[in-house]
Amino acid sequence: MKLVLINPRNRVSLYGDYLWQPLALGYVAAATPKHWEVELIDEQCEGARDYSEVQADLVGLTAFTTQAPRAYRIAEQFRSRGIPVVMGGIHASLVQDEAARYADALFIGECEAKWPEAIADVERGQLQPIYQGGTTGESLLQPDRSIFAKYRYEYVSAQTSRGCPMDCSFCSVTVFNGRLFRMRSIDEVIEEIAAIEARDIIFVDDDLNGFSRKAKQRCMDLFRAMTDARLNKRWITQVTINFGDDDELPAAARASGCAGVFIGLESTDTKSLALIRKDGTSQRRGLDYYRENVARIRRHGIGVVGSFILGIDTQNMDTIVSDILAFAEESELDGLNPTILTPLPGTRDYARYDAAGRILFKNYPDDWEKYTLAFPVTSMPNITGAGLMRRYFQLLQFFRPEHIAKVYWRTHDHVSPDAAWHTFLWNRVWTNYCLPRGLYRDSPLADTYPAEVPRDIPIKPIPAADTIVACSPGPPAVASPL
Repeated sequence: MKLVLINPRNRVSLYGDYLWQPLALGYVAAATPKHWEVELIDEQCEGARDYSEVQADLVGLTAFTTQAPRAYRIAEQFRSRGIPVVMGGIHASLVQDEAARYADALFIGECEAKWPEAIADVERGQLQPIYQGGTTGESLLQPDRSIFAKYRYEYVSAQTSRGCPMDCSFCSVTVFNGRLFRMRSIDEVIEEIAAIEARDIIFVDDDLNGFSRKAKQRCMDLFRAMTDARLNKRWITQVTINFGDDDELPAAARASGCAGVFIGLESTDTKSLALIRKDGTSQRRGLDYYRENVARIRRHGIGVVGSFILGIDTQNMDTIVSDILAFAEESELDGLNPTILTPLPGTRDYARYDAAGRILFKNYPDDWEKYTLAFPVTSMPNITGAGLMRRYFQLLQFFRPEHIAKVYWRTHDHVSPDAAWHTFLWNRVWTNYCLPRGLYRDSPLADTYPAEVPRDIPIKPIPAADTIVACSPGPPAVASPL
């Protein structure tokens, strides 16, 4: 029998060729009995396609919120031919009534414990309408990465923990994976990494280091074990800002191959950090804490990509962009991840905005495509949607080609060549997202820009010609970046 697993295409895909393996589907494949054939179709790699001639005994679909409309359209193609569809993932788990209209069965939560039961029911012709996977313990299956071999990914995905001890109001991770920080055994992780042939790995943990002493000690033990095993990997991951509270963690991480970390800094003012319930130290100390820890992490040769949110109610919308860009420059951030506050289903933000009548786009499921984290879907007290988009485009000026070249060489010379390359790969996809949309047309260098920035080390800028272009005003607002 044959299982086809599908990762749907986003209608607008920011990441271009900067892709990592959809690890959740690797776990599904690993939990599938061996007498089944498993095929992956990753539309993020090959684009949207027609399924009229794809044969399967069962189809498994996963989707984040912005992918949901595409997932539903794919499901309809198979169900119209009598092929059953099981839908799982974060959106289906949090918007069950909606998702159930488009699938024969829903799989809620994590797959390891209950997926074999769903397969057995398919074989008996008794597929149930819902399966409660819940959350697994600290030991996970090793994913079946053979399903990824047909595609080229920038990174091999791996996972050392699940859950996040934070409880940020905008984030759906804790709703889906829980706040309990479940850490895999170090021996399991080392065995899995050692079996990976590729050099570049992304740990897709929502928070690799956690907050407790136990979590920190486990991180130290993991990094030392990776170093002792001489795995010769270069890896990136997501951490919280306390990763840089002292030199111990960054030093051990770098010795084990860490090249870059992604950190949710979210805003430059403490009122906004309190509103979204960031950790207590960030709320109390704000940018001073951020500056110290970013500098400490970078001193150990690890690049830092800082993620920020525009559209928090307490932000000063007249200064927020210049504040973020000034912080990025003075702290020499190696990359940015600019987003717009988006109330995702299941989060406290969604409940709060919905109760206040502030969600503007509720023609679901079609409007889920707008929930890209790059488009305003709510009304705001101090700014219009067009005004917020203007500011968002201003923030995207950070990614002008000459500026990301400058950032690459600054990181190369001041942090490490590894950090420079891996953060450049991140910055480059933003640049290539903005170039065809005309977001840099007001730049004095616009006529010199390529159609896209190649995946090559950039030419080192001439110092006299180097300007901080990120602070320029950017193009006028448009109705939608989509």
